[in-house]
Amino acid sequence: MATPKKFGGAGFTNTREMNKCLLAKWIFKIERGDDSEKGFFSYHKQNGSQFWKGLLEARDSCARGLIYIIGNGKKARFWSDVWRGNCPLKIAFSELFEVCNQQEWSVFEVLQHGDINLTFRRNFGIREEIEWENLTNLIGNITLSETSDTVRWALEKSGDFSTPSLYTELTSQASRIDG
Repeated sequence: MATPKKFGGAGFTNTREMNKCLLAKWIFKIERGDDSEKGFFSYHKQNGSQFWKGLLEARDSCARGLIYIIGNGKKARFWSDVWRGNCPLKIAFSELFEVCNQQEWSVFEVLQHGDINLTFRRNFGIREEIEWENLTNLIGNITLSETSDTVRWALEKSGDFSTPSLYTELTSQASRIDG
């Protein structure tokens, strides 16, 4: 019933997905405007409010449209955020991600000394060696600066967040999976 009409549904609003989109707008604003060292979401709150917990849950939805423009690398998560290429590095280099010891590090933590600062749980096999070579080619020439990372919204040409663009992304993906 909540499937969009263009995908054969009745076109009713999926309130759960719309709520994620509305929370994602907060996430975009926070990520765009926070100048803290590690970014807003790196602070772990033990007993946060329901609003805080909702924001954290909605972050994955918001990540579908966020692209980080790297400055100092302190906001963008190396593996989980889109900052180089069209998808998170944990998807593009899944074999390396699976054996990496630093899965939650920021771009800054990985690249702060000019080299790629990662360690792995075991020696590489053939696939990991190929991925490592491709990864080093992709990020080997990145230079961090003094400016903060910035974000833009990839689902809109303007680069600004819009609730409808994320809602369309979330519901059209659900339609492709369900249908």
